[in-house]
Amino acid sequence: MLKNKIIKRILSTSLSLLLITTTAGCGNTSGDTKSAASTQSSAVSTAPAGTSQSQAAGTSAQSTEQETSADKNIVVKYGYQPGHSQVVIADKKGFFKEEFEKDNITFQFSKFQSGPALITSLTAGELDFGQTGDIPALSARANNVDIKIVGKYISSDQVNSLLVTKNSGIKTIAELKGKKVGVTIGSTCHQLLYIYLESAGLKPADIQQVNLMPGDIVSSLVSGNVDAAVTWEPYASMTLAKGVTDKLADGVGYKKEVDVIIANNPFLQQHPDVTARILKVLDKAGKWVAQNQEEALKIVGTDAGVDPSVLAPMFSKVVVDDIGLNSEDIDSIKKSQEFLRKYQIIKKDVDVDALIDTQYLKLAGIQN
Repeated sequence: MLKNKIIKRILSTSLSLLLITTTAGCGNTSGDTKSAASTQSSAVSTAPAGTSQSQAAGTSAQSTEQETSADKNIVVKYGYQPGHSQVVIADKKGFFKEEFEKDNITFQFSKFQSGPALITSLTAGELDFGQTGDIPALSARANNVDIKIVGKYISSDQVNSLLVTKNSGIKTIAELKGKKVGVTIGSTCHQLLYIYLESAGLKPADIQQVNLMPGDIVSSLVSGNVDAAVTWEPYASMTLAKGVTDKLADGVGYKKEVDVIIANNPFLQQHPDVTARILKVLDKAGKWVAQNQEEALKIVGTDAGVDPSVLAPMFSKVVVDDIGLNSEDIDSIKKSQEFLRKYQIIKKDVDVDALIDTQYLKLAGIQN
């Protein structure tokens, strides 16, 4: 049924074919371009009733040729953030090339400091896939960006941390009151900061929020321009390694982080088989990381520009060897949607069940 829909789409409109040639994205490009491929699709006739067998065969052959052609010679534009192990390993270890080279499908990787920045590029049509926290993904959908969540790359309550400078005197979350607190607005850390405040009976107005990119959070904590900050890995570990901050809390007891793999819906509709195979490669890479953490740490650290020894204490705690989306993951994403509405960060509800599309995980054999 799925392939039939694809064939009808290809036969009925040229717009979908034009989407294949969308130009590559920007951002801080990282990684070599890799070759990749797609599966051959079996012929499915879309001939109407009354069409002769020879006509139907011709139509079927033409449809199959068009479908197969649509899944070849593609440049997949993929955005991620430093420390994202599956995509980095899949690239650097040649897993993408191994899977896709025969069909001349290549990958162009762009690296972003934060999810909101990645979403901006994806919204502009400069990315086909991206990896970001659930908060930026939900915000994008609330603003009518045509995306789907197709998997996850992290599910952990130790990804984000509340850091305080040693000179601030802050020992409890309640002591954040009146302090300058750095956070990347619109990120998962934004949500976690508000959860921290609620736990101590504080409101956002009780602190001085400073909107900072993750890299600026590191320098601002080191310089003392902020008293505290909530940020994610690898930036939290990078800051702690400077010796000027203490870790006051992470997500344990507060919020489990679910960071997601998103994709432009037009790409998904055009290339379901390619999408499934991309997810299969990412899942393979995640399992490889789990079994080869020392080597993976070196590769991921080098890609992120961070000494592997800095990442080592946290690396094993954020490794995910299953990119499938379970009920706990989905519930966490729904809670994030409730947070966005509660604080009026988004102006309308997002149907999380409709936003999440697990058919590609199922097609890849990753999820039942």
